Amino acid sequence: MPVVFSKDFHKDLDLDGSIKAKAWDFVRKLSADADLTGLDFKQPKGAIDKRVRTARVSDSIRAVLFDMSGNREKFYLLAAIKPHDEAYALASTLELRVNPVNGIAEVLRHNDVGRVTAPPAVSAKADDRPYLVPYTADELTGLGLLADVAAMAVEIRDEDTLQALCLALPEWQADVLLQLAFGVGIDQVRAVYEPAPTTDIGQALNHPASRMQFVVVTGEDREELRAMIEGDFARWRTFLHPEQRAMAYRPKWNGSARLAGGAGTGKTVVAIRRAAYLARSSSRPRVLLTTYNRTLAAHLEADLAQLAGPGVVARAGAAESGAVRVAGVDSVARSIVSKVDGRVPKVMTRQEENRAWEQTVQELPDVTVAELDLFTPGFLAAEYRDVILAQEIADRQVYLKAPRKGRGVRLNWLQRSRVWDAVETFRRRLDCRATYTDLVARAARLLADPVSRAKADTYDSVIVDEGQDLHATHWLMLRRLVTEGPNDLLICEDSHQRIYGERLTLGQFGIKIVGRSRKLTLNYRTTRQNLRYALGLLDGQVADLDGEQETVAGYRSLLSGAEPEAHGFAGVGQESAFIAETVQAWRADLETALRDRHGDDVDKAGLTPDLTVLAVLARTNSQCDEVARVLRQAGVPVDVLTKDSDVAGSGVRVATMHRAKGMEFARVVVARLDDESAPLRWALEQSPAGDREDLIQRERLLLYVAATRARDNLVLTWSGTPSRFIPAR
Repeated sequence: MPVVFSKDFHKDLDLDGSIKAKAWDFVRKLSADADLTGLDFKQPKGAIDKRVRTARVSDSIRAVLFDMSGNREKFYLLAAIKPHDEAYALASTLELRVNPVNGIAEVLRHNDVGRVTAPPAVSAKADDRPYLVPYTADELTGLGLLADVAAMAVEIRDEDTLQALCLALPEWQADVLLQLAFGVGIDQVRAVYEPAPTTDIGQALNHPASRMQFVVVTGEDREELRAMIEGDFARWRTFLHPEQRAMAYRPKWNGSARLAGGAGTGKTVVAIRRAAYLARSSSRPRVLLTTYNRTLAAHLEADLAQLAGPGVVARAGAAESGAVRVAGVDSVARSIVSKVDGRVPKVMTRQEENRAWEQTVQELPDVTVAELDLFTPGFLAAEYRDVILAQEIADRQVYLKAPRKGRGVRLNWLQRSRVWDAVETFRRRLDCRATYTDLVARAARLLADPVSRAKADTYDSVIVDEGQDLHATHWLMLRRLVTEGPNDLLICEDSHQRIYGERLTLGQFGIKIVGRSRKLTLNYRTTRQNLRYALGLLDGQVADLDGEQETVAGYRSLLSGAEPEAHGFAGVGQESAFIAETVQAWRADLETALRDRHGDDVDKAGLTPDLTVLAVLARTNSQCDEVARVLRQAGVPVDVLTKDSDVAGSGVRVATMHRAKGMEFARVVVARLDDESAPLRWALEQSPAGDREDLIQRERLLLYVAATRARDNLVLTWSGTPSRFIPAR
């Protein structure tokens, strides 16, 4: 018998991972529907919905479910999994229904709704703040909201009250209220939650908005269900918002498309889902799923295999291989060069490349003081990458006339000539070696030649995650890697997380996305308090890959939690002591929660809290090493995440802000935010004056990235003078 798996059930499993094995055993028995006597079905007394039941998962844990075995389409709907008494108390208040206005399936928590919609105590204090939801109650009920909810919503003037109401509602109703409160027009909201009236619960479960909250799993999907229960595939990756679903499962885009969205809005989810969809949509598809480094590519590959099964992932050297290749963009370039040229030049490390540019600068003849300030290793490396290689310039005279869009420093004819001299010196120093950018540029040139291209692996569709961090040569290569046409390129990006790539527009490389751009604004990772603080760190204009100004308008979260904390100290020692105390307190909280849930079973089963949900982030590797040492001295298990580290450890995560990109944690300390580190002073001092504004902006965006890694608790610390990025209190 099919099982309908609710998001709240998944949430309960996330809160207590120790019951996942027992939950899987329960669901396996339930879906088999052979002998349910051992599951001890009970109907709570006084239940609002007579179909609600509780069932035994273990001696202390019960599932809350709806028994739809008497329905025309028979199934069980799993609503929650909780300790015995909590399960009974919750079950009696739930109602499963089809929304009469739009045909969306929803579970109503009547006690929660009644508590937040109860008339407030009369206050004599006048409130002249504007209403947050500028519509009438009738307009809201016309969208499908409950009448008492609509009546309250139109009277709300403060965000906390609105959030409390949203937390009591089915997720689609909460999202409607937040969209309206954040300025989205009612017609636009109605288009997202398009009505499909029905009275049949089976049909209602197929509504795109129902699938925000429920997933239907049949016997054939049992392994997917097991992965959802026993794995760590976050619930927001399973239950898609209608806007995510529309992007991931659209049959055809008539060309390249772009998906923008803030941190935590699920762009990566769409990328993974789209890859799996395209892999199944034709008999012999060739799909590339790529991102800017191999670490994130490894995460994408693991998530894709967990979602769609390992058979969908292409394996090097395998006779029977899947349809989707997952690789970092530099690895893609390496494979192209290897196949066509028969060999790959030795690629310099970043450190070797930096030293080569430093030596090049030292050998420049007759350098003036002003030119020393301009011709820094970083400036020359960027000019080589972003102008010369990006425009495939092989001649001095061409470079002297070339446009330099996006470069902060203007160069006259003589200065350009000096730059070309430096580039020629640098190339001689390579001595048969190559930089990573050289390798990508070589791959792009090979793909431009039809004969060479025929020897390389090319694709029907390319999906790019974290597109804002790719360089110009990457886009040259990717454009040539896939033939222009339907479903050729899907680019997921957030320009507010641009910490590597330069400012550019896709049109420069023949990637046309006009009319095929969409934006996600609902945050699934971060509480509204943390999201609001992180957005407050942003300052100034940021251009997206379409050349338009990127805004954060409409960004919202359904999660609520503690306000972020910011703490300054007189010295590093005091700051370190505070960090250790904070992490120890968080560890104690996790241990208490585990004991509250399992009692004496904690000791019997040897259960320990999951410390990998805690993280401390800092700007530099040396700062991370220092923080790790302090935590270890305090008795806290620590795993320092580096480029080549195994992330399978069980300790508190310590990482640089760059390394934490793409990761998420329940509680985060962002440390060492003094004026020497944010922005990094030595990096500013070594960059030309004309590039410093962009560098400062990049450092600000890096702090935004770090702050958005936290779901529940965010703490920022510094000693001495605080970073200019920290909002004034």
